[in-house]
Amino acid sequence: MPTVLLLEDNEAYRELITEVLTLAGFEVCAVPDGRRVVEILGQRRIDLVITDLVMPGRDGIETLTDLHYSHPRLPVIAISGDVPLNRDLYLTIAEKLGAARVLAKPFKMDVLVAAAREAIASSSPAVA
Repeated sequence: MPTVLLLEDNEAYRELITEVLTLAGFEVCAVPDGRRVVEILGQRRIDLVITDLVMPGRDGIETLTDLHYSHPRLPVIAISGDVPLNRDLYLTIAEKLGAARVLAKPFKMDVLVAAAREAIASSSPAVA
């Protein structure tokens, strides 16, 4: 069962995505921001990171930048639903930093599930 690390500050959205991914056959580790990413990656095998880009504390851009260098083969899906102009800018930055996919909120959950499966399938074996 592939494991997804989900970084989403909106609790309701985090719970919804967790439920959808779990029903689709993923194990999900969900946290409200990127502060614990290094710790989590050191403790468990993660096959995919899904990160919101705009979060308090440690945002998705910082996290994506760090992962780009520390875990270059770990696929990342970036999501954002901030004000449309900012959202598009953040998603473009995420693409430049190597995100496997970028999704603008709101998106259909089946699109997220398909993107998650594709990102994992196209990546190398999981990162420990």
